[in-house]
Amino acid sequence: MGVRSNGFTKVACYCMSHRFTTWGRALSVVLLSFATVTWPSAAHADTTPQFTLVHQNALTTLSSQGTSHFTTTVRLSPLSAPASADVTIYPSLVGRAQLAPIVNGAGTSAKPLSSTGEFTLRCLRHGLATFSVAIYTRAPTSKRTCSGVRPRLHLSCPRARCDGVYPLRFVVTFAGTSLTKWSLLAVQTSSVAQPLGVALLETLSPSALAHPKRSLGVLNTIGHFAAAPLTLSADYEALSAMELSPTQSSNWRAALERAVASPLHRVVAAPPRAIDFAGLVANGLTTQVPQQLTLSGNLLTSLTGRYADGPVLLSGSQSPASLLALAGAGVSDVVLPESDLTVLPSNTLTWGAPFHVEGAGSLNALSSDAPLSDLVSDPSIEPGRRAALTLATLAFMHFEEPYAPASRTVVIEAPVGSTSKAFVSDLLNGLRHDPFSRLTTLAPSFNSSLIATNGAPSVRTLTTSAVSTWSTHNVSSLLTLIGAVNSYAQGVKSGHVATELRVAVARTEILAAATQRQSAINTANDLLNAQLAQFSIDTSAVTLAGPGTSLPVTVNSRAPYRVAAVIHLVTDRLSFPNGAAVPITLSSPTQSIRAPTANPQGSSLTLQIVLTTPNDQVVLARSAVQVRIAGTSVVGYLLTFAALFVLALWWWRTNRRRPQGRHAR
Repeated sequence: MGVRSNGFTKVACYCMSHRFTTWGRALSVVLLSFATVTWPSAAHADTTPQFTLVHQNALTTLSSQGTSHFTTTVRLSPLSAPASADVTIYPSLVGRAQLAPIVNGAGTSAKPLSSTGEFTLRCLRHGLATFSVAIYTRAPTSKRTCSGVRPRLHLSCPRARCDGVYPLRFVVTFAGTSLTKWSLLAVQTSSVAQPLGVALLETLSPSALAHPKRSLGVLNTIGHFAAAPLTLSADYEALSAMELSPTQSSNWRAALERAVASPLHRVVAAPPRAIDFAGLVANGLTTQVPQQLTLSGNLLTSLTGRYADGPVLLSGSQSPASLLALAGAGVSDVVLPESDLTVLPSNTLTWGAPFHVEGAGSLNALSSDAPLSDLVSDPSIEPGRRAALTLATLAFMHFEEPYAPASRTVVIEAPVGSTSKAFVSDLLNGLRHDPFSRLTTLAPSFNSSLIATNGAPSVRTLTTSAVSTWSTHNVSSLLTLIGAVNSYAQGVKSGHVATELRVAVARTEILAAATQRQSAINTANDLLNAQLAQFSIDTSAVTLAGPGTSLPVTVNSRAPYRVAAVIHLVTDRLSFPNGAAVPITLSSPTQSIRAPTANPQGSSLTLQIVLTTPNDQVVLARSAVQVRIAGTSVVGYLLTFAALFVLALWWWRTNRRRPQGRHAR
C-alpha cells in the first residue's frame, strides 16, 4: 500500500505540475499578445508630437518707420529636432463675436494678409524654441537671428491706420506632423487717450482647496506683484476650510498674507452662491444678512490682519429683493454675474459703467465680463497663449471706443483654483506695460458720476430669479439654532470651533426648498450637539462636615479647547454666601470648584447642578448630587453627656479604692 500510495502521489504531483506549466505557458502567450498590441500604442502616445505656446508678446507698437516685432516661445514634445514654424497674420477684427473662433481654436476664414513662410527652428534649448517675428509696413528688415533670416510679416496699411487686433496662426512642423494654434496680436500706432480700466478679481472659493499646490502658487505669485492694483475675494467657506485644514493651514495663512501684504491689493467679501438674503429679511432674520458679510471679513482679519473693502462680489441668481436686503445691511456697491442681467453688456457697446438695478433702489452695481472670465479659467488653453488672448481681447475692447469721454472698467473674475502661477505672472507682466489697459481696484469704478456715461444705461434689469420658500419650522428651528450657536461661541476661548459653528449656520441660509434648508439646519444642530455632549458633571455624593464647609463640584470636559461656563447650584435647603452661580473656565479634562455654604437644613439634600454658557442661554450639562450634612443634634448631645458621665464615674471609683497612706510608706 505504501508503494502504491507513493506512486499515486508522484503521478498526481506530476499531473498538477504539468497542468500549471500548461496554464503558465498559455497565460504568458496571452500577456505577450496583449503587450504586443498595447505597448506600441503606449509608446506612440508618449511620442505624439505636440507643441505648447509658452509665451507670446500680445502687444506691439509700430515705430515711425512702420516696423516692429513680437517674440514667441514654444515648447516641442518630443524634443527631437529638426522643427520648423510658419506664422500667418489675418485682417484685424471688427466685432467682438469674431474673437470666439480664435479662442476656441477654429480660427478665421478671412484671407491672410501675410505669412512668414516656413522657417527652421535651430535654437532649441531643452525643447524650447524662441523666435522673433518682424512686422513692417514699408520696407522689410533683414536682421538675422540664430534661426537665420528673421521671419517677417507685412501689414498692408498706412502706419497711422494699423491700430487693431489681428488673428495669428502658428503652424509648427516636426516629427512629420504639422500642428496649428491660433492667437491674437494687438498693434498700436497712435497714442491711447483713455486706457481701459481692468478690475482683476482673483476669486478664492472652496474649489481652490481641491488644488492646493496650484492655488498656493497663484497666491504667492500675486504677492510678487506688489505694485499692481489687484482685488481678492473672500468666501467664508474657503477661508474657514483653510483655517481648519489639518495639514495646510500654515501654508494657506502664509500665502494669503503675502497676497494681501501690498496696500494696493484689496479684499472684498464674497458670500457663497445662492444665499437667500431676501428670504432672511422676509422671515424676520434681518440680522443674518450682515452676518453673511462680516463672517468673511472676520475670518480674513483672523488669517491676515487685513480688513475687507466695501464692495461685495455676488454669485448665483440675484433678485431685486435680495439687493434691497443687502442695501439695508449697509452695502452700497455690488458686482453681479453678467448672466443675472436680461441684456448681457458684453454683447453690446454700452458696458464698463456702473448702473442701478431696477427695483433695488440706489444700490450701485457692476457686472463681470463673462467671456473674459471664462477665458482666463479655460484649462484647455495653455497659460502662455491664454494670457496673450486675454491681453489682446482687452486691447480689442479698448478699440471698440478708443476715445470714450469717460473711463470704462471691465471686471474679470479669475478663480484662484482654475488659473495657474504661469498664467497670472504672464498676464500681470503684460498689463504692467500695456498702453490699452490699466489695472484698478473695484472701489473707484463705482463712482456715481460714472453712471450712464459713454451711452451706457443708468438702470439695468435682472432676469427672473428663483422664488424663496421657507416653512414655519425652518424659521423657528433656525432662530433657536442661531441663539444657541451665538451663546456657545461667546464661551469658546480657543480653537476654531466657534468659526466652524457659525459657518454651519450661514450655510443654512440658502435659496432652496424648505426641505433642503431644514436638512442643512439639522446638520448644523448635530454639529452643535456634538460639542455640547463633551461636558458632564461628577455625580458622586458629597458630605459636608458642617455649616460653612465648602461644597466641591467637579466638571468633566472632553473638548480640546478652553470654554468659559457658569455652574449654577440649585437648592432651597442650603445657601451660598458667595452666590449660587460660579464662573468656571474649562481648560483641562477635569476642573473643580469649592463653593462656601451656610444655613443647611436637615441632614441630607439633593442638589441640582446646571452648567451653562456665560449668558445662561445654553445648558452644557446638568446633574443631581446627593449632599449629606454632618452636624450636632439632641441625640449627639445625649451620647456625649453619657460618655462624659461614664468617664467621670470610672475616675471617681478608681480614686476611691486606692489605699490610704500609700505615699507615706
